[in-house]
Amino acid sequence: MSRSKKSARINNAIKFLSAALVIIAVIAWNYFTAPSAPVIGTAEFYFFDVGQGDAELIRTSDTVVLIDAGPSSASDLIVAQLHKLGVRTIDVAIFTHPHEDHIGGAAAVIDNFEVVQAILPDVAATTSTYEKMLDALEKSENTTVTAGAAGDVIEVGSDGLRLELLAPCSTGYENMNDYSIVVRAVFGDNAVIYSGDAESLSESEILDSASLGALKADILKVGHHGSVSSTTEEYLSAISPKYAVISCASDNSYGHPHAETLSKLEAHSITVFRTDIDGDIVFVSDGEVIQPKA
Repeated sequence: MSRSKKSARINNAIKFLSAALVIIAVIAWNYFTAPSAPVIGTAEFYFFDVGQGDAELIRTSDTVVLIDAGPSSASDLIVAQLHKLGVRTIDVAIFTHPHEDHIGGAAAVIDNFEVVQAILPDVAATTSTYEKMLDALEKSENTTVTAGAAGDVIEVGSDGLRLELLAPCSTGYENMNDYSIVVRAVFGDNAVIYSGDAESLSESEILDSASLGALKADILKVGHHGSVSSTTEEYLSAISPKYAVISCASDNSYGHPHAETLSKLEAHSITVFRTDIDGDIVFVSDGEVIQPKA
């Protein structure tokens, strides 16, 4: 079977699933302001230093969630990091959008670990990196592939971890970044928002779609590596995080993070962590307090 046919088959399946998810999404929003479920033990939130890209991991005693897998150049690194942490099965892998710096390591992850569920946005790409990911998903017969959209809620494992998808809120974006799946991970009273590369348009839709209480978070993974095109004042104010994490490479050609974004974070008295300065970053939550791991 040709790559184009394989791509079409998976994308058609995703579109079929996304239609069903519209109905689910309407119901799911009702849960976004529900009281937090009881939690067991602790949750660890990892932000890996993969250079100019994104790769994050959430781990509880019985659950592993991967959000993005960095660029292709970091494939060996991300696989080694997961092995080092003792990961064998990834319960949920969310690949926020089909840009190389977010899905470059996806095929290596899928080939080396059991992935139970993979969640992608309802958009296709024509790049070889995207096709490699599709090939890996096709070979991984036990992986369920679904389309993610605003309103979806996923209860993961039995420790009380909940994933709330805040975006994408629409279809037919001109900018691929705005297809980014934005995730709010909730563990007890703590929450972390992963913005992917969502830009101001997507942020505005999130603000229009969700109640403000559903956006509060302790940590914000800053959108688009700290670009000025993301992290609007309104979005930042609604989330009101204590910490911000920016994933980027040292001396990258894009100038990330941009000075305007850093100034906004400073004005809000938010403590900023950066992978280009701090390397791998880890936070630990007991369901009540979340803080950097020493």
